[in-house]
Amino acid sequence: MPEGGSLNFIALADLAARKARDEVIVESIPQPLARRFITSLLDRPFLRPLLELEINGCTSFEGALLLVGQELAHATKFRCRSRQFRGEECEALEISPLGWTTLAAEQVGLEENRWMHLFREAIQGYVCVDQGAGICMSRPLYETALEIPDPALLERVVLINNGTKQFPHFRSGANQADKGIRQEQSPWWSTDGQKRSSVDVFDLSRANEVF
Repeated sequence: MPEGGSLNFIALADLAARKARDEVIVESIPQPLARRFITSLLDRPFLRPLLELEINGCTSFEGALLLVGQELAHATKFRCRSRQFRGEECEALEISPLGWTTLAAEQVGLEENRWMHLFREAIQGYVCVDQGAGICMSRPLYETALEIPDPALLERVVLINNGTKQFPHFRSGANQADKGIRQEQSPWWSTDGQKRSSVDVFDLSRANEVF
């Protein structure tokens, strides 16, 4: 047993992370009712990854597994159209009919709710959050990343059935597309066809780095 420590340090770390999340929400949203509303949305395990896939065209591998397991999304194969990767088979993640029905049901009556709008805006504040196991992308985002190309995304995309990287040779570096290029290309994969205000990629395994 670590000196002065506890055998429960892993669980305590999880609790500390949850506490830190709640503290950020308190700091960001002063209204108690709004905080409860936002927290309730975050506490629905499938809702955030489903909204991420809808709004960002991307979610974490963990989120993708949850969606596929609940039949809210499914994998689909396609062949690249970009010149560099033309004809190569890739796997994208799509929202299923049940997923779209679930999204509509979760948001019915909240179309004008300012806090639901804030929640969706917050999700649009990044492209993806990689929890360390990789990400799964929709075809529009995938094809855009291949066209640029965008190693910061391509190096993270994995197959849904086993989590192996689809492009293991990609590594972020000198040839990495910067955020400006990703932002310029964002109308091609944004749900509203507009340029995104934020296109950050967060890697929680390298928490001090933002691409």
